Amino acid sequence: MKFPSAVLASPLLLFEFFCVVPMQAQANGDVDKYIRHEMEVRSVPGLAFAVTENDRTIKKGAYGLANIETGSSVERDSVFELASVTKPITAVAVMMLVQEGRIGLEDSIGKYVADTPQAWHEITIGELLSHTSGLREYGLVQCNGSEPLDISTKQQFDDLVKSPLLFPPGTGAQYSDPGYFLLGMVIEKVTGLKYRDFLQARIFGPVSMNDTSILDQSAIISKRVSSYTLREGHLKNARRGWQHELPSWYGIWSTVDDMVRFDAALSSGSLLKPETLQQMWTPAALKNGKTATIEGMSYGLGWFVSSAAGHRIVAHPGWTGTFYLKYPDDGVSIILLSNLDAGSGSANTKIAQGILALLRSDLPRFLPREN
Repeated sequence: MKFPSAVLASPLLLFEFFCVVPMQAQANGDVDKYIRHEMEVRSVPGLAFAVTENDRTIKKGAYGLANIETGSSVERDSVFELASVTKPITAVAVMMLVQEGRIGLEDSIGKYVADTPQAWHEITIGELLSHTSGLREYGLVQCNGSEPLDISTKQQFDDLVKSPLLFPPGTGAQYSDPGYFLLGMVIEKVTGLKYRDFLQARIFGPVSMNDTSILDQSAIISKRVSSYTLREGHLKNARRGWQHELPSWYGIWSTVDDMVRFDAALSSGSLLKPETLQQMWTPAALKNGKTATIEGMSYGLGWFVSSAAGHRIVAHPGWTGTFYLKYPDDGVSIILLSNLDAGSGSANTKIAQGILALLRSDLPRFLPREN
């Protein structure tokens, strides 16, 4: 996906450079007041969230505007672009096939994707999932000096193979949208289904995520939320108008309620076995035995992973202002969806953790940099 040039230096601006520290609840315990204050000072147009504990929703809400031009309000069934919160879901789809023995984490990408460059032959499925493949950072496709709006899988692949690897596979870590594009290609090759059809058949349908879909810019989607950015202090449309045939790194649209259903299915073991989730939520290791980290944050298979004060924590942010944070051993999760991009200071990670601090002050937090 394309980001403003001012923020291209750091994909983890999404995470706002947070570190692990305890975070205390505000004295008044007023979640609504806290959210409205944060939205006002950060110019966040709209936001929806849900906090669950042992698969029971303990707090949820919807605030502000889904579309500034029409004045329509955010509701709990408003449909947001998840952006990179898509990556954990794509990773779950891949691990379903790993669990079934149809894909091996140590398999080369060349086993599933034809015409791969010689330099890619050592890239494994596990390295694609953990951002340790050496592939470039962004999924930009250039055509005559600009990015086309309609991008086929072939165009995306042909553009990607032109880029040299940043490092030999397994020797470093670099956040990579193209790695998750290739995982979409693997899913399609192994299953014989389009990425969108496989996710519908194996995840969205069984979990009753009835308002969740894959990117389709031509579709009429009821309660679709518009995305915004800040330019010189003024809200502007984010202009995220691309149509990728295979958007497996950023292209899921969903609601808070549907993501709660996904989270419950993940926790219950109905999508993946506990031991498979344990694989995903274990920091990946480089070939030299060191932990794979992206700007200081450990990464597993589709998730940023850490622990604090004996609590395991897994999470993933999305550029559009989305955040999914989970405490697997405590049974606590928060899904936060907003429509101001992270580069504009939406502070999606900070707001989510501030909400949790008011509801569960006993849990340690990832505390983002104030901005």
